[in-house]
Amino acid sequence: MMKLDSKNGNDWKGFSRILEVMSFIDGIDEASREEIREAAREFCDLPLNPGETMSIEEVVFWAGVATGMEISRHAEEETIDSETAEKMLVFSSIFSHSTKNAVVDLALGQMEPEANQVEERKRPEYKLRRA
Repeated sequence: MMKLDSKNGNDWKGFSRILEVMSFIDGIDEASREEIREAAREFCDLPLNPGETMSIEEVVFWAGVATGMEISRHAEEETIDSETAEKMLVFSSIFSHSTKNAVVDLALGQMEPEANQVEERKRPEYKLRRA
């Protein structure tokens, strides 16, 4: 499984955005056309300073989306045969699943130390008294 390591808090914005898009696509069958349009508008709203506000992970993700859409178009036009398109879909799906798990593991790993600190503060102190 893929393992991510992030020491930079800015990475969270990119990772959360990627996970947001992936989750939306997972549930797209239940979305209305208007919900899909609105989500696409929000996802494709380029920030004011993308060179400074978008993580490299997010940029690479969107490049992958574009590549996937091009592969799909070529499959529909039969430039790529269906067997090859299916093979690419299966291969890329493995990474999609791994990415989701890696982001969750990363989040849990960073939340765990914080939870332990909170837990330590909440623990009551017991002192033994001699009778």
